[in-house]
Amino acid sequence: MALSTNSIIHYTRSLKILKSILDEGFRVKYCVEELALKETRSDAAHPMISFCDIPLSDSKQHFSAYGKYGIGLSKDWAKRNGINPVIYIDKDSLFSKSIGNLLKQRRDRKNTNLNREQRTEILRLKSYAKNYSGVLERDGKRREYKFYDEREWRLVPDKEKLNGQKFSISASEYKKDKDLHNSKLSDIRVTFTPNDISYIIVKNTSQIPRMIRHLRKLYQNEATSAELDILFSKICSTEQIIQDF
Repeated sequence: MALSTNSIIHYTRSLKILKSILDEGFRVKYCVEELALKETRSDAAHPMISFCDIPLSDSKQHFSAYGKYGIGLSKDWAKRNGINPVIYIDKDSLFSKSIGNLLKQRRDRKNTNLNREQRTEILRLKSYAKNYSGVLERDGKRREYKFYDEREWRLVPDKEKLNGQKFSISASEYKKDKDLHNSKLSDIRVTFTPNDISYIIVKNTSQIPRMIRHLRKLYQNEATSAELDILFSKICSTEQIIQDF
């Protein structure tokens, strides 16, 4: 069995959000990453879209953490959009110490050895970093979790694509008004075509006909009948995945 797939999948919690992604593309949102390192830590929100690289047969744990609806896109699409796997860091490793040292140098405003571009690149490197394991908080509950099992990929937009909005916001500032900060990114979309789609996942098998009707209406002027038939064949449900894999 393959350890990874030829697709990256974005999971979400509702059919409404899944339809919105199909209709308008992915919305970029800030996400808080609490990165614990060997000699420091960094708690900040960065703009991103997250995906995972997990075979459907191994996705059951992911459903409970991130939702039972999803859309998979080809890795060719991922490469065209500059999406990259996350860098997983064990907080006690030597690499953790190296990243921590870079962050501490960046924070030191008296450090004249780093120019503005270098400071930005250190921050970009950090935006793709995640702890190997740590505490996962979902629905008000906290538990120990191995993030490495998610095989996460991220799209973190370049500064010029953010329409002048911040690339990094302290976690405390972001949590004061998440809606306000994300509203400033509301016009940024990352789109795809029907041919880029490899999976469409709904929660219940009974929702598949509804999704077919939605796709038929959405792509009636963009896809041939044959292309639509192929797209419909890519729809499955978490109900089927849980039962059959």
